[in-house]
Amino acid sequence: MELINELLKENAEVEGKISRLQDFMKTEKYSRLDRKEQRLIIIQYNAMQVYTDVLWQRIDEIKGRL
Repeated sequence: MELINELLKENAEVEGKISRLQDFMKTEKYSRLDRKEQRLIIIQYNAMQVYTDVLWQRIDEIKGRL
């Protein structure tokens, strides 16, 4: 259970970062960035989404063994 709690905490942190990044991507400051920087932020956003998906899969796997 301790590992599950750690993974849940980590996932909450990542989801918070995803939310803040989404908010930033809706701002004028983001739209003023050059295309390359915008593309890198989108790649970062997608990577964070994959990371949180993997965390959920790990949580489900551990719960399934309990």
